Amino acid sequence: MVEKMRLVNIVGMLDHFDEVVSEYIMDDEIELENPLSVYKSTPGFMPYTAQNPFEESMKRFIEVFEYAGIEYENIERHHEDFSPEDLNIFINTFDEQIHKLKNRVQEIQQQIDESQHIVDVLSPIMDANVHIDALVDMQYMKFRFGRMPLESYEKLDSYLNNLPAYFAVMTVEKNYVWGFYFVSPGAAKKVDHMFSTLYFERLRIDGDTSGTPAEIVERIREKIARLQTEIDELSVRIERTLAAEKQDLVRAFAGIKYYYELYQIKKFAPYTKNSFYLVGWQPKAKAEKLAKRAQDDPNLTVLVDKPEVAEHMTPPTKIRNWAIFRPFEDFIKMYGVPNYREMDPTAFLAIVYSLLFGMMFGDVGHGAILLAAGLVMTFLMKKGGFLAKVLIPLGLTSILFGFLYGTFFGFEGEHGIIKPLWFTPMENGANMIKILVITIGIGVGLIMLCMIFNIINGCRQKNWQKMLFSQNGLAGLIFYGLAMYCGIGAILGSKTPLAVAGIGIAVSLLLIFLQEPLGKLLNGCKKWIPEEKGNFFVQTFFETFEILLSFITNTISFVRVGAFALNHAGMMSVVVVFMQKLNIAGSVAVAIFGNLLVLGMEGLIVGIQVLRLGFYEMFGRFYDGDGRPFAPINQKNESE
Repeated sequence: MVEKMRLVNIVGMLDHFDEVVSEYIMDDEIELENPLSVYKSTPGFMPYTAQNPFEESMKRFIEVFEYAGIEYENIERHHEDFSPEDLNIFINTFDEQIHKLKNRVQEIQQQIDESQHIVDVLSPIMDANVHIDALVDMQYMKFRFGRMPLESYEKLDSYLNNLPAYFAVMTVEKNYVWGFYFVSPGAAKKVDHMFSTLYFERLRIDGDTSGTPAEIVERIREKIARLQTEIDELSVRIERTLAAEKQDLVRAFAGIKYYYELYQIKKFAPYTKNSFYLVGWQPKAKAEKLAKRAQDDPNLTVLVDKPEVAEHMTPPTKIRNWAIFRPFEDFIKMYGVPNYREMDPTAFLAIVYSLLFGMMFGDVGHGAILLAAGLVMTFLMKKGGFLAKVLIPLGLTSILFGFLYGTFFGFEGEHGIIKPLWFTPMENGANMIKILVITIGIGVGLIMLCMIFNIINGCRQKNWQKMLFSQNGLAGLIFYGLAMYCGIGAILGSKTPLAVAGIGIAVSLLLIFLQEPLGKLLNGCKKWIPEEKGNFFVQTFFETFEILLSFITNTISFVRVGAFALNHAGMMSVVVVFMQKLNIAGSVAVAIFGNLLVLGMEGLIVGIQVLRLGFYEMFGRFYDGDGRPFAPINQKNESE
């Protein structure tokens, strides 16, 4: 259901802006608009154009929360007895304290990473009985240790040609080659420059070069252990600091959030020397309650108007449905939010979707699994979102039609475990035809119901063409109803009063053909007769022909409901046949695999097919879905 909205006008004393907004606006369910765009004339009012002075403080708080790992999105604003200056001093002090500890942790971690890298590089030559310091201190040969990109190493031979240098590979990574080269002192400068052009990164093992690779690695690992101990101690200090300050930090954030959002509202409040002005949308009951609360406040005046006051604006849409229908609102939003002046189709879709799904997927056992899955995910695991909640009514209708068909995990008919309350679709050819005819009849009824919804929407929107002359209006309803009557009469051999019905079909089809000029005529347009009559008749002829085809295709589309009901029974009959042919172990395996396959594959396909019927065969006849959702400043109240 779409809630009725009211346009609320609020005028208050500028000196009392903060207290008025805090008392009446911030925690109320209201979507603010710019008064300068709502009303054409607001003389003397000037808009706020300054940037929010608390924006930087909010960013600073959020940065602190993020690197401190504290959840902040659900913290509610609160007016604390602290000034914005006090809150900024608090966050700066806290930020500096934590940053020092965090920066020290990062510095130590960088040292650990560098040391660990040296260990990884020296590990392949751990058994070498070579003293690294001896290599470093050589007088007649220079030693360089490091890495270069793999692409550079592939070019190295051409660069080393005729140069007194030798490069030895130690280890190869994904993108780098680690090794060392020897060069004579006289050519060291030239060779070093050549290696630098190949992006050679020299690694110096400062302070740890004495001894063999094994001895160096042992000392570095001891150093890493000491550094890791220091990180652990710093982490404990950070956690203790956060634990001690978290409550104050949250309170401070709630305070700065209050000031930030209070100033954000100023952007919607043009002002004069003495007063300010706010205007916004509220649900009718909320608006009346606000006006009543403000009656005795000398600093505030509240006026409540109907949406028609601002005819150039479209009120936002707030949907309110029973809890059982609410999960289907997400399907509606996939198509589009209902316009304020049209019906909310959530309840209609919920009922039709559930019943058609159950009809196509009727099985007591499978329905029970869907129901159990929906209940577990919704109430125990609290996961799965709206789809988990949708499984509950789908499971119930599957169980219902399972009893009507007499189907339990595919066992039906002569092998059935339960007796059908209605009939078993796959029992014989006559029942197969019966289920297909029934689903076509359901489709006819749903299409006509959608036309009635379209007439109601046209009446709400005062769109006479939509309501009276369109293919989904009164003319279309008469045409389709009489056409179905004639079709059924022809099948049954009835001849009277088909002639009268034929006249009604012709008249209604003519009204559909002339719907555009007739709509303009009722709306009072002087130029309602088409200027280019030839183009009008040719274009409208083909459009009317397309309308006739759409009636036929939309009706036939509902055959898929019966077809999938037969398909479900057919797939499960295969599973049952295999179970009967195999031994106990094989039967159990086939039963588990077959039922899971049907549940997963066909359940998904049926769900999509029903949604397709809803969107294309039904919604296209009455639902525009071009509204905008109600977005109050108090999002918490909106979700509730």
